[in-house]
Amino acid sequence: MRRKDRELSREDGLKIIDECEYAVISCVDDEGEIFSVPISVVREGESVFLHGAPAGSKAKLLKDGKSVTLVCVSYARVPVLTDEQLDAIKDDGKALGAKVFTTEYKSAVALTKAYTVTDEAARLHALRLLSEKYTPNYMRTFDVAAAHGLKAMNIYELKIASITAKAKIIRD
Repeated sequence: MRRKDRELSREDGLKIIDECEYAVISCVDDEGEIFSVPISVVREGESVFLHGAPAGSKAKLLKDGKSVTLVCVSYARVPVLTDEQLDAIKDDGKALGAKVFTTEYKSAVALTKAYTVTDEAARLHALRLLSEKYTPNYMRTFDVAAAHGLKAMNIYELKIASITAKAKIIRD
């Protein structure tokens, strides 16, 4: 990592995965082309789970230990300054670049291996985890939805091999 001053711990990286609204996975397909797609993820231990259709690019690629990079961002915002704060640095190009024309963020990049989950109990468990993260207020109807939905979806497991994380948070 080039900016060691922004490096976060492995635990912080796992927390970023847990808190991200969505992630992006990338891998190289059989033709050598880069495949990237935004996805919804949930983590348990050293595994990240996602779902998708049983046909298509994800279904073709996310299996058999395929190398997949997972990128998660749990926080990103442009700083908001008061007029007084801006006036105090308006003639300082370095300060403007560091405190105004920048983005605060927390991000993690995990190198993973992808597998299709085939065990029915494990598929149901992963779908439950995803649903608890994204639709917690509707879990009383989960069993009915899962009985129908699992028939028409694949569940994928990304096993984390390594993870790096970094953040830029402006401090006054």
